[in-house]
Amino acid sequence: MRGADKKRFNAGRRDFIKTLTIAGVAATLPTGALADMSNEEVPRPKRAGGKNGLLCLSSNPETHEKFIGSIGSIPGTALQVSSVKVNYQNPEEIVRVIHEHAMDILLLILPRMTFSFGKLCDAMGDLDIPVIVLTTNPELIPIDANLASSLRGNGANVTFAISQEQAIERIRIAALPMLLEGQRAVLYGRPFDSTTVTSHNLNEEIIYRRTGVKIMFRPIEELAELYKKVDEKDAVREMERWKGEAKEVIGIPDKNILDACRLYILLRSIIDKEGLSAVSIDCLGFTMSPNPVLPYPCLAFARLRDEGITAACEADVCSMLSSMFMEQVSRRPSFMCNLMTANPGESKITVSHCVAPLKLMGLDAPQMRYKIHDYHGSGRGAVPEVEFPAHGQVLVGGFSKDLKTFTLWPGRIEAQVMDTEKSTSKRGPMNNVCANTMDLKIRDADRFMQNIPGLHQIMVLANYTGAYEDALTGMNVKISGPMDFTPFIA
Repeated sequence: MRGADKKRFNAGRRDFIKTLTIAGVAATLPTGALADMSNEEVPRPKRAGGKNGLLCLSSNPETHEKFIGSIGSIPGTALQVSSVKVNYQNPEEIVRVIHEHAMDILLLILPRMTFSFGKLCDAMGDLDIPVIVLTTNPELIPIDANLASSLRGNGANVTFAISQEQAIERIRIAALPMLLEGQRAVLYGRPFDSTTVTSHNLNEEIIYRRTGVKIMFRPIEELAELYKKVDEKDAVREMERWKGEAKEVIGIPDKNILDACRLYILLRSIIDKEGLSAVSIDCLGFTMSPNPVLPYPCLAFARLRDEGITAACEADVCSMLSSMFMEQVSRRPSFMCNLMTANPGESKITVSHCVAPLKLMGLDAPQMRYKIHDYHGSGRGAVPEVEFPAHGQVLVGGFSKDLKTFTLWPGRIEAQVMDTEKSTSKRGPMNNVCANTMDLKIRDADRFMQNIPGLHQIMVLANYTGAYEDALTGMNVKISGPMDFTPFIA
């Protein structure tokens, strides 16, 4: 991975087995055996370079020799397959075998007939990798299905396959490179301590292991010093483009727009120089200050998104990764927004934010019409108010705080609040409303409320496809959503 810290990131994609396996089997192993397995000086086997490791456990591998042999040649994958004969009635043996093999995927080929798997599921625990459970008796599956369910109950990401063909397809999906593998992002602000959205449970290594993204934090002061040196010539051209293409510029002095364009020129140069896929700034840490060290980044972020770069607000780590993922699958810029309110009775939510890309229909599609306002009626900054497509089909989603689940919800734009500087409410002018505010009709709003990934939601103009599930499976991430993903009919 370009620019990666090789000393820090020399672990495999799923370097995890020792701790979790010991915890899962602690109740079943003798004290002496547990002590032997926890010896830190015992080296773990290494996989061949560049290949995903698949461990296949079977009580009779000779019977399945042809099938096991075919796994290593699944198109589009690079798998190093290890096959071990085990006794499924001996959980200690299975845990020991798992501990002795480095792997990214576990395939359990179950015996044709058994009445119980005993304490196996409890001993295995949550392996934090995709697990494929293959029954060899598809006409009599209750005990096998129960094992798969029990493993899921312990947190494992399990697929239950009732044919070799189905198992091969699930292995193929699990073995694909992670969608974001090798991408790099820079966040300006305190590490994992955004002013609005902290992520104290994460670190760079966890993010790299779960998503393949290398993230770096830098002080905002560093960006502020670089900003002072930006040549205004290119920024003036960018400003004239914003003004010339806008439907209306509402009381915004040129200086506000020019400052945002200078920041765009700076960020674009850093992105190009370092080969970045994403950038974020802890903007609310300074924009409310009487003397902000940087201009409002709203126009800069909107332009970057239109150019295929993830530009996430407020140094929100999980939302940045969510944006990267949804933009990659949909091939469209995303709208990162606050969830303002919800109406479970009408199955609607209201979302709002001041940064919205113009090319919401796609990077090669015509851009939307827009006006330029100041920031929340403050007289400062410049933000685009974009005309979203009426009744546009959308997906709203995001990673959970531990990056183990991705919430994904289909919806439709019901109504958009336009001319926010003129809009009123019972409390007077709606200065608390961001420039881009809309109501979304969604499936099962009450269930959505119980699965909200966080402060910010990521929205793209797209319908649900199996590509989302396949990509998340390849990242060992579970998908959470409504029972029905059917698009709404306008």
